Amino acid sequence: MKIMYPTDLVARPEHQNLNHNDIRLGDTVYVQPKDGPKIAAKVIYNAYLFGSKTFTADAEDPVHGRRLRMRFRLQDIHHVVPNTPLN
Repeated sequence: MKIMYPTDLVARPEHQNLNHNDIRLGDTVYVQPKDGPKIAAKVIYNAYLFGSKTFTADAEDPVHGRRLRMRFRLQDIHHVVPNTPLN
């Protein structure tokens, strides 16, 4: 299992709004590694670390086929697909 951190990811451009800010466990988020295609990851944990909400998610590496564990912040997320319908 490879672990990726925020330093391995491209942050979402500041002018681009996130489609869904209330990210919950089980939601699928899309992040962009510095080298490679976007990755869809399922959120398994979130907590505040050093004053910033940090997420942990699991994914499959689309290039190498291995499991990934990713840690990232809200500004690293490019798109969110909620696990449950929003009311």
